[in-house]
Amino acid sequence: MKSFFVEKKYILFPVMMDATCRTVTVCSESKKIFEFDIPVENGNSPYQFQYYAPLNVEKWKGREITIEVEDAQDFLEAIGFSDDRADTVQHKPQIHFSPESGWMNDPNGLIYTNGLYHLFFQHNPFQNQWGNLCWGHAVSKDLLHWEQLDTAMFPDENGSMFSGCGIVNERSLLELPDSALLFFYTMAGGKTKWSEGKKFTQNLAYSLDGGNTLKKMNPPVIEHIADENRDPKVYWHEKSQAYYMVLFLEGNQFGIFRSENLQSWECTQTIELDKAWECPDLREIPVEGGGSKWVFWSADGFYFLGEFDGFQFVTDGIRREAYQTAVPYAAQTFFGTEDVITVSWLRTQNKGRYYKGVMGLPRKLTLVQMGEDLRLRMMPVESFLNARKPVCMDNTCELKYKPEDFKAVQIQLLGAGTISYVADINGNEISFDAETGSLTVNGNQAFMGNNIHEMSILIDAEICEVTTENGLYYGVFELKPSCDIQEWTIRSKEMLSMKVMEIS
Repeated sequence: MKSFFVEKKYILFPVMMDATCRTVTVCSESKKIFEFDIPVENGNSPYQFQYYAPLNVEKWKGREITIEVEDAQDFLEAIGFSDDRADTVQHKPQIHFSPESGWMNDPNGLIYTNGLYHLFFQHNPFQNQWGNLCWGHAVSKDLLHWEQLDTAMFPDENGSMFSGCGIVNERSLLELPDSALLFFYTMAGGKTKWSEGKKFTQNLAYSLDGGNTLKKMNPPVIEHIADENRDPKVYWHEKSQAYYMVLFLEGNQFGIFRSENLQSWECTQTIELDKAWECPDLREIPVEGGGSKWVFWSADGFYFLGEFDGFQFVTDGIRREAYQTAVPYAAQTFFGTEDVITVSWLRTQNKGRYYKGVMGLPRKLTLVQMGEDLRLRMMPVESFLNARKPVCMDNTCELKYKPEDFKAVQIQLLGAGTISYVADINGNEISFDAETGSLTVNGNQAFMGNNIHEMSILIDAEICEVTTENGLYYGVFELKPSCDIQEWTIRSKEMLSMKVMEIS
């Protein structure tokens, strides 16, 4: 046990990533305020660890706090205190958000307001493995360069913080101002020792300071209705003048709920979608050339076209797939942007890093008429396109390029339906066969379209995002972890237009 009076903004917990987790309890005035599972090794003196995980305790300044963990004196003595967040600088992606340290999964509460993009995310600050699920928080002015802020919401006696969404309180509901930010989330009861016996419920939190601090509201807006019902996504439906929520129920079933006051919700439809599972989103997506179509989205990138009247979604039942690889997952769209912008979690391993999990490049969604069908296009956001600087280009069968520093780089290949090549990019083997449409990255294959005319390869540290035909096909690969800058070589049997662009 360690007791102290709070004088600094942060408690810094030492994290030894491969140690066995133990329950660490933080109390103030004999009341539990936090409980986490943190990897701790006893008999480790002086205590060896990889990084500090900061916990903001500013609201308890001047009060006594007690930290309790069984048989871990070395760990307790290594705990630090600071007015600044701990520095865990590593070689990281430049334009793909990754946490300073710890585990990350689903994007949550995506909001654009007052010139800032807010990205909340599933986060375990205390280990780069799933657990202790909090809502991390980062902000950006351009969707490319992110600043991580203090963790926004923590597990409590009711459960862990599972996924959810965010909107602006434009209609001044809940006795809150129209500038308030509202966050719907799943409280995952029973997923922690502290919440044993509790159920999954859908809950609401709000922020009155632009997203810097979030305050949970009680009671739940939707009580337990299925085993692990979760991942609420809320928007306003203009034609029927009400809010709607899509919610994962169980199996391949989802619920659509409706409310005029954001407190009382009525289930207007239960829908089962082929192989779809968790993290739903339901948006009206513009069709290039005019018009729009409603799209129901699930975690694996499966999407279903249909019509939505504010009560029920009617689909043609055809399951379409947005991703050519299994790395992207649990995408969510932003509230408050003119374009429909999506961000996915990339399920990467990040070997040798203090963090695990990266966010995909934000992409603009449109639908394209392909014969009698519509296909989703996923193009990088405008700020990405504007940030590119051409550094090397030629019409050639071989292109060599050596970056001067660690930067995100896009390679664009253009050809008359005959783009085939082999490449060595920073020690990674990449090739594409135009006839079969097979892209191979370090032995991992994905179909990226037959006889294509355009391919773009985005390299950012260990992340490789590939699109063809200007975003009609999209796949993500994880590259070998390497900090060595090497010469990149691309060879083709046919003459190709090759362009290398650095992103700053």
